[in-house]
Amino acid sequence: MPASTLFRRATVVDGSGAPAYTADVHVADSRITRVSDPRPGTGTADRVIDAEGLVLSPGFIDVHSHADNAPFLNTADVSKVTQGVTTEVVGNCGFSLAPVHDAHRDAFRSFTRRIFPPLPFDWSSVEEFFSRADEAGHVVNVAPLIGHNALRIAAMGLEARAPRPQELEAMRSQLRRALEAGVFGLSTGLIYPPGVFSEAEELVALAEVLPPDRVYATHMRGEGPQLLQSVAEAVHIAERAGCRLQVSHLKATGKQAWGTVSDALEALDAARARGLVAHQDVYPYEAAGTMLTACLPPWFQDGGNQAFLARLRSEDALARAGAELERHDGSWENWVAAAGWDRIVVASSATHQYDGMSLAHIAAQKGIPAFDTLVGVLLQEELQVSMTVFAMDEKDIAAAIAHPSSMIGSDGMPPGNGGKPHPRMFGTFPKILAKYVRDSGLLSLPEAIRKMTHLPATAFGIPDRGRVAEGCAADLVLFDAGTVEDHATYEAPDRQAGGIRAVMVNGRIVVEDGEFSGERAGRRLTPA
Repeated sequence: MPASTLFRRATVVDGSGAPAYTADVHVADSRITRVSDPRPGTGTADRVIDAEGLVLSPGFIDVHSHADNAPFLNTADVSKVTQGVTTEVVGNCGFSLAPVHDAHRDAFRSFTRRIFPPLPFDWSSVEEFFSRADEAGHVVNVAPLIGHNALRIAAMGLEARAPRPQELEAMRSQLRRALEAGVFGLSTGLIYPPGVFSEAEELVALAEVLPPDRVYATHMRGEGPQLLQSVAEAVHIAERAGCRLQVSHLKATGKQAWGTVSDALEALDAARARGLVAHQDVYPYEAAGTMLTACLPPWFQDGGNQAFLARLRSEDALARAGAELERHDGSWENWVAAAGWDRIVVASSATHQYDGMSLAHIAAQKGIPAFDTLVGVLLQEELQVSMTVFAMDEKDIAAAIAHPSSMIGSDGMPPGNGGKPHPRMFGTFPKILAKYVRDSGLLSLPEAIRKMTHLPATAFGIPDRGRVAEGCAADLVLFDAGTVEDHATYEAPDRQAGGIRAVMVNGRIVVEDGEFSGERAGRRLTPA
């Protein structure tokens, strides 16, 4: 691989939001060494790339990823790098893969198996996990968060109660240790166990451990009828704690909530006006994706997998859960009420028997009610089922994307499960550039690139990334603005994007004309 590279006559969109300009961009080792006027005969390099007519931008930063397990896959995860992503913020929605306490190791292993492929879990501390992942190698850079779910399970298992004082202090101690190890902030997933069992005061007590420039990133309590209440809680926690706020995958789920994203943005703007540093991320799809177990009420989640499976075999528990699904009182995130059985699709499962089929379709095949189908699939697959849920409205998506404080995150599920995962894993960033820049004009190209690069680097404190500027890390994407396109679909979700000519990670060209070189040139980053 050449030690130096010159991108000749590139159309540079530098990440700042400023207009594009033509320049030669020089890279040596892992840094951008010079950005110069493209005069003939100036500048030499081991490799010269003719970039005339192509856009050169900073590498995209996926601020909402679940690819924590990617280093341990036998085959490199190319879902992000082939669409121009050079840095992923992992550990979102409360799901990090450490710490792991011996007393709750089996519970943690079985719980994470609901969405992650099998992992050895032969580590305990955050430092040990980082060491293992770094040794295995990263395709792209990673900026890790520590997950509240992991902290809570390590301290007290999966019980549906408030932590005792010593348990809360154990969580705070582990959070401090994780910060010292280099995490960028704390994440929560308040519709998932055990985060769903926590109250705001517990979260304030944890978030106040964060330095003021670190991020509290939250999958909020509810994104349907509870959206505005959930935004208020998130703002309350960050303001009380004195840290930054990141609202994960802002959306409104279910027709009852459609149109409320603008109200949520206004509430966040009011908090920003009071001085809170707050941002939100969004993905450009009308479908969400998560674990199928989330279809059942919070109390069903108490106690971990074995307790959950026992309730699936209990007539009394099922009667109560079925009634709560039908009643839909707005007290919890009810995906069935938000979407309907016909719009909840199995994405990936242990046997792959139902992948790509809606619960309504499976029910019709079996000749049984849809609720019984949900129960049967969860039992047969031993809870190892993810789903794609069609529950959002395009107007809300566009409103969130257009807001100046919004950035882009794929929210892709952990790689390696097979099946038919959400196409956002392979298509998020090219879809923004194609649909919302070139086709609709909702965003200008410089503004879209800002949302994908400099804005997230600044918001999360990711060092030396997000700009095409001298001295910055050489994470770069070269693409054709006229042909860049997402090709991933719900039926064929692993199709690579088109129009991405080259991707450079830390000065190494790892993707060229859609082909991954095989080199794991990424690294784990630490906060600025």
